[in-house]
Amino acid sequence: MRTAFQRISPQRASDLILRARAGIKPLAMFDSRDAASYKESHIKGTDHLTERDFGEVIANLPKNVPVMIYCYHGNASQVYASMFADFQYMEVYSVDGGYEALAPAISEIPEITHLSSQDLVKFISEHNFDAQDLNAPWHHALTPLMHAALLGREDLVAELLSLGVNIHMRNLDGNNALWLACVSGNNAIVDLLLKAGIEVNNRNVTGATTLMYTASSGKHELMSMLLDFGADAFIRNEDDYLAIELAASEECLRLLRHTAS
Repeated sequence: MRTAFQRISPQRASDLILRARAGIKPLAMFDSRDAASYKESHIKGTDHLTERDFGEVIANLPKNVPVMIYCYHGNASQVYASMFADFQYMEVYSVDGGYEALAPAISEIPEITHLSSQDLVKFISEHNFDAQDLNAPWHHALTPLMHAALLGREDLVAELLSLGVNIHMRNLDGNNALWLACVSGNNAIVDLLLKAGIEVNNRNVTGATTLMYTASSGKHELMSMLLDFGADAFIRNEDDYLAIELAASEECLRLLRHTAS
């Protein structure tokens, strides 16, 4: 069966790159622009890729290593991604918008400054996060934003968002900060993250969404917020369940009644 490649946003690509740099998950990255453009500037850790080099790459790169390709604007990279997919690479990504969109997404790394609150400085230090890179994950691949959301620290979440942290990062389970905010049960944090544009339909490694989590835990107020921001109740997890089939309370069932088969 032919493997399909995925087109991803610069933000999602940035997430994958940062996870690879942190040693969480490997990633083979390729720049398919011309040699002069690559030499002038490229994303750190990428190799230059041409049709001439392709055969050597697939001869040496294991097929279980995820592959990401970017080009100028996201068109030629799809051709290369299709070629990798034809050779049965399990995870293949083409970056929409190409280098011009991807470079800004990962070049500005937020860090602690003299203007940061003492509460944030203390939080970063106590939990062994990197003050020079507030996107850098630590234990269980939690970023400062994820951990602050899990602890229900609305003040820290608001400050981290104001510093421009990457809201698209995911932990080892594939969950983003929105899921962790729902675990904490803090409505205000969920509202902050949703308004910041976090992916409301993010699926974790089991295919579960945050809507499914709130349904299964009976958190109908949070469910209502997610639905208002476009949460898709028709997504199924890897066990083929919908959110309504996981609902743990009558309130959740009522909110999801329109999805009943």
